[in-house]
Amino acid sequence: MPGSAEFVQRVVHTLETGWPAIWLRRSLVVALIGGISLFYLLTEFRGLATSQAMDQAQMAREIARGHFWQTKYTRPRVIGQLLMHGKNVPQAAWIDTYNAPLPPLVNAFALFPVKSHWKMTAADVIYVGDRAIAAMSILLFLLSVVVLFFIARRLFDQHLALMACALVLLCNMFWQYALSGLPQMLMLLLFNATTYALVRAVEARYDGGRVGLWLALVGLGFGLLGLSHALTIFIFVAALIFFVFFFRPRGWAALIPLAVFAVVYFPWLVRNYLVSGTPAGLAFYSVLDGVGHTEAGWMRHISLNLEGAAGPLAFEDKVVRNFFLQAGNLFGYFGYSVVAIVFFASLLYGFRRRESGTFRWMLLTMWMGAVGGMSIFGLTEEQRFAANQLHLLFVPLMTCYGLASLLVQWRRLKIQLHVARIGFIALLFLLCALPFIFTLPGLKPPEGTIRWPPYVPPYIAVLNDWMKPNEITASDMPWAVAWYADRRALFVPETLKEMTDISDYRILGGPVYGLYLTPISGSENKLGDITKGEYNGWAGVISRNVNLETFPLKWAVLLGLDNECIFLSDHNREETAAAAR
Repeated sequence: MPGSAEFVQRVVHTLETGWPAIWLRRSLVVALIGGISLFYLLTEFRGLATSQAMDQAQMAREIARGHFWQTKYTRPRVIGQLLMHGKNVPQAAWIDTYNAPLPPLVNAFALFPVKSHWKMTAADVIYVGDRAIAAMSILLFLLSVVVLFFIARRLFDQHLALMACALVLLCNMFWQYALSGLPQMLMLLLFNATTYALVRAVEARYDGGRVGLWLALVGLGFGLLGLSHALTIFIFVAALIFFVFFFRPRGWAALIPLAVFAVVYFPWLVRNYLVSGTPAGLAFYSVLDGVGHTEAGWMRHISLNLEGAAGPLAFEDKVVRNFFLQAGNLFGYFGYSVVAIVFFASLLYGFRRRESGTFRWMLLTMWMGAVGGMSIFGLTEEQRFAANQLHLLFVPLMTCYGLASLLVQWRRLKIQLHVARIGFIALLFLLCALPFIFTLPGLKPPEGTIRWPPYVPPYIAVLNDWMKPNEITASDMPWAVAWYADRRALFVPETLKEMTDISDYRILGGPVYGLYLTPISGSENKLGDITKGEYNGWAGVISRNVNLETFPLKWAVLLGLDNECIFLSDHNREETAAAAR
C-alpha cells in the first residue's frame, strides 16, 4: 500500500520520541521505585525498631479509636511531675505529654484500614500494624522525593533534579529509617515542603516581589515540623537569624514566620500545661539524657530532684561530647553519601544563579542550628536508629549542591569523551548506592525475622489475653507491652519498693498486677551493670533470685527465646485466660 512505509516510520518515531515513549519511561521508573519499596517492606522489614516508634504507634492506635493523644504507656517521672503540680494522677498519667502530636496522628491513618487485625496473635511473627506504619513511612519518603525534584529544578535544572532524586532513592539510610517507624520521613516531607517555600521567598526577594506569603508558609511548615519533633525548633531559630540579615524589612521578615509558627505550635504548649503543669510536658526531661543517667534512667525516677547529677559542668560535658560525636560520625549520619558530603566543598564555588548561591548559606545556617540542637539533646541510638537524627533532613538538598559542584568540576577538566562523563556519573551513583547494594540477598550476613534481642512480639502479645484492659503491667519495655499487647504499662520504677507503693496506694488508678522483665534489664547487660547500673534495684528479680512466697507477685512464667524474659503476676494468668476461652 502506498505510503505504508512512511506511516510505519512515523509510528516508530512517535514510540521512540513522542508521548508513548515518555510515559513508558515514566512507567518503568515508577515500577522500579515500587519494586525497591516492596523489596524493603517484604524482605528487609523486621518490625518497628525503637521504643519511640512503638510508643507513637500505640498512641496512633488510641487516636484511631477516638482517644486523642492518650497513651497506654506511662513513666514514674509523670507521677512526680503531676503530683508536684497538683494534677489528677490516675487520669492525667494516661494522657501523653512526651511525644510530638503529629506523628501518631499520621500513623493513625495508616492503622485504621487494618483495624480488624489490631489484635496480634501467636501466629503473627511481624505485627500487621508494624507493616502498616512502615508502608506509610515509605509513602511519605517517596512524596518527599517528589517535592525535592521541584526544589532542585528551581535551584538548578531538571536534569540535575532527576539525578539528585535518583541518588536519594538509592541511599539506604532513608529506607532503613522509613522501616524503623520513627517520624523522620514525615519530617523529611515537611522539611522539603518548607524548603520549597523558602526557595520561592528567596526568588521573590531577588525579583523584587512580595515575600510575605512565602514567609508565612515557611512559618506554617516549621510549625508542623515542631509538632512532628520539637528538636526542629532549633532549625527554625537558625532560619530566623538568617531572615533578619537577608530579607527586607528585617524585623517584619522574621516576625511573619514567627507569628504563624506561634499560631500553629503554641496551642500544643497550652494543652501540655493544662495536662501536666508545664508547657514542655514530660519531654522537657529528655534534655537530661546522658547527664548522670540515660533518658530512660531519668524517666524511671519519681523524684524531681536534679541536684548533683545534673550540674552545669555535667551538662556542658554532654554537649561537647555530642558535638564531637557528630563530627566524628558525620559521613555515617549523611548516609555514606559521598555526593552529599561534597556540599561543604560547594560553599567555595560561585553559582551563576544568585538564588542557588544564597540558599546554600541558608541551608548551612539551618544545619548548624540542627547540630546545636542535637548536641544539647543527644543522639542516643537504639537498634542503629537515633530518634533525634536531623542530619538526614539535609542530605537530599545537600546532595543537589554536591552533585552540582562535582559536575561543574568535571566540566572544568574539559574531558571531551562522552563515555568518560557517563563513567564518572556512574561511579558517583555506585559509591552512593553501596550500602543499598550490600542489603541485597547474598551480599550481607543473614538476619533474623524479628529484632531479637530484645523483641519477640508474639511473646509480648500474649499479655493481651492474660491482662484485663485496665490492669497495669510494670516492665522494662512498657512501650512494647502497650503496642503489641495493647495493655496499660508502667516503666519499672527505680526500686521495687517504689513499684509496691504505686501499686498499694493505687496512684495510677489501680494496682500493678504484672511485672514483665526482658533482656533490656537482664541478659543484654553485664553482671556489674545489673548489680550497680540503672536497674540495680531490680537485681534480685532480674537474676531470678526471689522467693515467690514473700514476693508481692506470686506467679511466674518464663517467656521469650531461650526463656530470657520473665512475667510475674498475682495469680496464674495462663489458666485464667484458658478458662475464659
